[in-house]
Amino acid sequence: ADVLVAALRGRIPIGVASNSSRELVETALRGAGLGEFDAIVAAEDVAVAKPAPDAYLEACRRLGVEPGRAAAIEDSPAGAAAAKAAGMLVIGLDPTGTVKLDAADIVVQSLRELEFSNPQG
Repeated sequence: ADVLVAALRGRIPIGVASNSSRELVETALRGAGLGEFDAIVAAEDVAVAKPAPDAYLEACRRLGVEPGRAAAIEDSPAGAAAAKAAGMLVIGLDPTGTVKLDAADIVVQSLRELEFSNPQG
């Protein structure tokens, strides 16, 4: 995840939408060495948790991006359903091949399976 975030940072807006508290999210992001995000939406920022789309819709609003032009990477059924309900492209991340991510548009076992082209050359 750290390589993907580093590759995307500065090229496109990136955010986090979580059902966890802001304190827990920020602690986890620091612990993973993922650095700063353009938007972080935590449990206290929305009225209804995933699988409702609220967290993703709020993240897109804060990023200034239409949900239909955004993608979500999700590892939980509730999260995938939330992102799909928000109208986003959903990339399911299932390292073990055992999570039921029916709402995902594509499921990968590793983010390394994703290819990102550089439109600027």
